Amino acid sequence: MIERLIELSLRNRVLVLILAGALAVVGIWSATRIAVDAIPDLSDTQVVVLVDYPGQAPQVVEDQVTNPLARALLSVPAARDVRGYSMFGVSFLYVLFDDGTDLYWARARVQEQLGTAAGSLPAGAEARLGPDATGVGWIFQYVLVTGRTSPAHPNGFWHDPRKDRWYPAGEDLPADPRVRQRLVRHRVFPENERDRCPISGERLVDPDVDLAELRSLQDWFLRYELSSLEGVAEVAAVGGHRKQYQVTVDPETLLALGLDVATIAGAVRAANLETGGRSIEIGETEYVVRAHGYLGGSAARPEAFLERSRETTRSVVRDLKTVVLGVGPGGSPILLGDIARIEVGPDIRQGIASWNDRGEAIGGIVVMRHGENARATISRVRDRLAELESSLPAGVGLETAYDRSDLIDRSIRTLNRTLFKEMLAVTLVMIVFLLHVRSALVAALVLPSAVMGSIALMHALGINANIMSLGGIAIAVGVMVDCSIVMVENAHRHFANEETARAEGGQATPHAEVIARAAREVGPTLFFSLLVITVSFLPVFLLGEQSGRLFKPLAFTKTFAMAWAALLAVTLTPVLMHYFVKERVLPEAWRSWARTVFIFGLAGLPGLALWLLPPWLPTGWAPWVAAAWAVLVLVLLLPQRFVAEERHLLNRGLEAAYGVCLRAALRFSWPVLLVAVALVALTFWGPFRQLGTEFMPPLEEGDLLYMPTTVEPGLSLTKARELLLQTDRLIHAFPEVASVHGKIGRADTATDPAPLNMIETTIILHRDPRQWRHVPRERFFTDWPGWARRLPAMIWSESRPITQDELIYGFTLPDGTHIPGLDTAVNLPGVANAWTMPIRARIDMLSTGIRTPVGVKLLGPDLETLSRLATDVEQLLQTNEVLGPHITSAYAERTVGGKYLSIDPDREALARHGISIASLHDTISLAIGGATLTETVEGVERYGVNLRYARDWRENLPRLGGVLVAAPTGAQVPLEDLAELRLEPGPPMIRSENARPTAWVYVDFTGIDVGSFVDQARRTVARELVLPEGYSLVWSGQYEYIETARAQFAVAIPLTLLGIMVLLYLATRSWLRVLLVLTTLSFSVIGAIWLVWLLDYNLSVAVLIGIIALLGLDAETSLIMLLYLDRSYDKHRKAGTLRQPGGLLAAIYEGAVLRMRPKTMTVLTTIVGLLPLMFATGAGADTMRRLAAPMVGGLVTSFLMELILYPVIYYLARQWQQRRK
Repeated sequence: MIERLIELSLRNRVLVLILAGALAVVGIWSATRIAVDAIPDLSDTQVVVLVDYPGQAPQVVEDQVTNPLARALLSVPAARDVRGYSMFGVSFLYVLFDDGTDLYWARARVQEQLGTAAGSLPAGAEARLGPDATGVGWIFQYVLVTGRTSPAHPNGFWHDPRKDRWYPAGEDLPADPRVRQRLVRHRVFPENERDRCPISGERLVDPDVDLAELRSLQDWFLRYELSSLEGVAEVAAVGGHRKQYQVTVDPETLLALGLDVATIAGAVRAANLETGGRSIEIGETEYVVRAHGYLGGSAARPEAFLERSRETTRSVVRDLKTVVLGVGPGGSPILLGDIARIEVGPDIRQGIASWNDRGEAIGGIVVMRHGENARATISRVRDRLAELESSLPAGVGLETAYDRSDLIDRSIRTLNRTLFKEMLAVTLVMIVFLLHVRSALVAALVLPSAVMGSIALMHALGINANIMSLGGIAIAVGVMVDCSIVMVENAHRHFANEETARAEGGQATPHAEVIARAAREVGPTLFFSLLVITVSFLPVFLLGEQSGRLFKPLAFTKTFAMAWAALLAVTLTPVLMHYFVKERVLPEAWRSWARTVFIFGLAGLPGLALWLLPPWLPTGWAPWVAAAWAVLVLVLLLPQRFVAEERHLLNRGLEAAYGVCLRAALRFSWPVLLVAVALVALTFWGPFRQLGTEFMPPLEEGDLLYMPTTVEPGLSLTKARELLLQTDRLIHAFPEVASVHGKIGRADTATDPAPLNMIETTIILHRDPRQWRHVPRERFFTDWPGWARRLPAMIWSESRPITQDELIYGFTLPDGTHIPGLDTAVNLPGVANAWTMPIRARIDMLSTGIRTPVGVKLLGPDLETLSRLATDVEQLLQTNEVLGPHITSAYAERTVGGKYLSIDPDREALARHGISIASLHDTISLAIGGATLTETVEGVERYGVNLRYARDWRENLPRLGGVLVAAPTGAQVPLEDLAELRLEPGPPMIRSENARPTAWVYVDFTGIDVGSFVDQARRTVARELVLPEGYSLVWSGQYEYIETARAQFAVAIPLTLLGIMVLLYLATRSWLRVLLVLTTLSFSVIGAIWLVWLLDYNLSVAVLIGIIALLGLDAETSLIMLLYLDRSYDKHRKAGTLRQPGGLLAAIYEGAVLRMRPKTMTVLTTIVGLLPLMFATGAGADTMRRLAAPMVGGLVTSFLMELILYPVIYYLARQWQQRRK
């Protein structure tokens, strides 16, 4: 069938070229529209439920909201885990579903269950679903900053840092695109940066905007503008504070006037109403009746946002003061303004944000909708913010705090560079071995065709372009051209034989027939060999959870690429060989001068046109376009002679060296076999046992996330603000840091269940390595004189930028001086440091909840016992002799470390006064906690009106006892007569897993792999810690992923071998040949393990995927070797020389040595194609290096084994067959 397909393609060459061109066009079209992200979405399918229960303590929230809902949500179909967080006034429930569950189906099931459980929620608790986003949905963050502005240029300036030239924003900018690219926007200037306009020199104006007004701009202007953009699920605010109208009363004044807080609450609610009176008809015109009554409804409405907001605020305060509470003794009305203080203040805050070293800031977090195109969404957000910035009040600007498109672009750029290097390297290898440039074009054209086909399939199936999906193409590049290489090389051999035959007087065979014969001869075997590689990767699709989500895109694209390569190998490759694998392209009837004029005239035509015509290409492109065209024309049209294999100097040298080695190996076949077996045993006994384990190498995102936890859980808002600003200033002082955006507490989003003692500081690092500190690097010429070092120093730098780890943990200079890093700088008392990266942290927190590499979860019924057990685990790990030196931070959450004011009712006293528990609680909620009575309507803006006792009553424990509780008799009874007030510890936040309370221990470490750390830690904890009945312990974090991946690979690798066996049998129809190939597979793993060990890599999922890919590659190269050995054996068998002395050795020698060139080319192109991945740098390069390392190491040893050991085993097997016969 394959031979018929080759013949059909050669008979319909034009149609094949048209289809190939169409494939390229579709691929290019798909590449411009495919969704792009940095990494695949690794987060579990999850639905977030947020329940607001204002003013309630965490224990109350847990008992009345979180626990009942968690039990109900556990019954949702396909729900795997329900993780609960009970905090002050709010409950978060994360429902995690089985792998592969559709998000919107899951949301519908959770919504149904919420509808059923809604009746069990207490009054005032409102449940809603979080946004339809995933753990990696935080794609963009910005901050609103204030600064000085120029009255003449309120929209700011553009600055050219290279020429230090300023341009007013909104006016014409330089036309040169290179100048426009380096311009930096400055809408406002920090107060300590400059005080005069950079153009006119006039004095800049200080800003007149406070945090509440900035928060209003975010909540009521920017949020809605950005939420309407395609792909945006939510725009969450962080930091600042919401404006609130606060009515504070004095209980003694209320007692004197006979009022209580309930009366005041009712009066305020009744003063903020607006109704309609249907409509009336006057003079044949219908008028709609509307009765105004909103607080502040009579305020003037200036056009400017801030002026309108300020005028409305003043009007609301005036209207509140006129609220009538009743009539005094003399008949005069009692107004709210007479007995209460009415002012504008901040609502309760659960989060604070900061920016660089400029203090508090207000930020916005753009959360992307599930399944959207991250780069396109970010582009829309950036464009819209640039438009909206000019609408902000003077003195307010926008700064980007985090932009994932930078990571996306760097990741894609890394892979694009690698792909280009791979293609170039593969083409050069073919040119070196064949010395025929046009033949190399066959592979050079088949390769991008297969890549374009893969991208088209990715777009059709909705697979994002990211470092993993493009990495699948990258690791396949060297293999995709194997068919083209062998076919082209075989055609060269046939043309050499034709030349020999013609020299001996034979009849010339038509060019097309030679090409067809060469393609048919090796095409079927090559097709099957590529099919083996394709199928060998299919077990990767069995991986689930994070392993599957990470590597399935890579498996898809590698499978696509290999499938396209196999198809194009038997269709497009023979056609391209027909046109390119020839010595002359132009007709031989042309005279030499005519050919010369035509070739060089055609080569110079674009250069002449670009010189004569007006410039239409981008600046600097014209010379490169003309040069590229000239080279292409010369390569295509200039005559190029075939160089026979025996006349090629490199081939002759390789064959001679290999021949000597092979003869020796065949002579001492059994010792060679025993040495190989010993080498396998040594590999698994030595390096393999020393390999550490980890789930995945860290993705170098290029930015950092500082996520410490404060030891004191009951942290006050004032202390939290002070701590955040202090750490931000310390971090921003490092020269490698470009910006610092800090957050303590949570943002206003269901995707951020952070308590007030949790800091998240996003640290953006400079991209230019010249802005990083450098450390000296020892070179062989370091001790040379200065003049002698100058030349080699231009090639090998004598210094290097510090690494991210050195930035965090410090570094040591050659003279022994230790330079402290970020970790030392922010090592403050009461703070347990943890360092990660933004995307990694979001995935870990929302998948396992643990934000460090390893965590311990203790589950049980009692929080105090859990807290004690967690502290015991912390101490056991820190004091362990083996683990202690590696631990940088071990912190057990203090589940009962919060501060509570407990009010225990005296039921007998309440009964004596006729007061119910509910009445007592209502008074406590209103007077002490404060209650939002109503909301003002200020256009689109809404702000609460809060009623509570004055601060000096609320913050003084003895005076709190004087809070008055109204009795049915009209008497006002002090709270201290009805209840006991005391201060006691309690939980600041309660976590739960599947409706069971839990306490967590976070562990961060360095210098040891995750697997070894957890193995030692588990033994230590199991030996030293005694768990009471009803309590359990779970190791979490990356270790969960390692255990899951280990179980999945125990199935995937045997299935890979089984698939290879089946395909090998279909290709060879001989179990003996299958056994020969499988025998060599074990030897390929030798090089993989040794290289991984030498590079100090841990055994991770990426390394195991590389080994799976290696098995398929090795099966392919073994199949090609088997093809040549079998052909030589059959040739000698037909000639009857096998039974002659040395006949079998001669047959094997000919099949192995004389076909050295194609075997070397196939392996070398694969290795050379992988080397750019081995030495890649940049975002995502760590993962790619660990994929490529076992493949490169394994290919080197498997190639050597195939050259030496394979002929030996083949010789012994054939010798055994002959003896049996």
